[in-house]
Amino acid sequence: MKTVLKILAGVIVLAVVAIVGWRYYQMHRARQAGLLTENIAHDGDIWQADFTARIPAPEQTVFSAIRDIENLHNDQVKAVRVVSQSGNKKTVDMDIAGPGGQTITTELEFEYLPEQKKIVYHTVNNPLLDTQAVYQLGDEGASTFIDYHETTHLLQSLPVPDGIIKQVIRGIFVAQLETLKRSLNLKDGDGTDSGDDEP
Repeated sequence: MKTVLKILAGVIVLAVVAIVGWRYYQMHRARQAGLLTENIAHDGDIWQADFTARIPAPEQTVFSAIRDIENLHNDQVKAVRVVSQSGNKKTVDMDIAGPGGQTITTELEFEYLPEQKKIVYHTVNNPLLDTQAVYQLGDEGASTFIDYHETTHLLQSLPVPDGIIKQVIRGIFVAQLETLKRSLNLKDGDGTDSGDDEP
């Protein structure tokens, strides 16, 4: 009986160490990407995500990079294809890495409001979810403050724990920051390329 308890205790200790290590890695990755704060919560099927971040590049440069979303790819956003573009609006098809290694394709409509330093977008005809989001950019001279708010209504119940949904929402935003920094050829504080710490 003592042997079984020792084995069980060892497995629990390994699991705790693995979870703490993974969380530390995620926090390090988020800091490297420029994430400052995050809050992800839900009420039923409505998920709210609020993030703030800082990118060490002028606001106009960051705005242009986000506007040209079809050029931004990463491990979460696999591909972006422009469906239509007119004036300050653009519709794209985006392939996103979903739970279980599945790829989810969603159509998004972006509206670019440079005079307000704001980019808004929403999903179009998605049977799984309805997302509305806003990037509000703040000009800090040599850097840009990003205030991001997202509301997602899950139209179908997903058979996954809340933690997985939170991780997907957070992972997509952090991956966007990493890709944004990489597309702007920005370096991290340690002088390495911003994409060097990806798994």
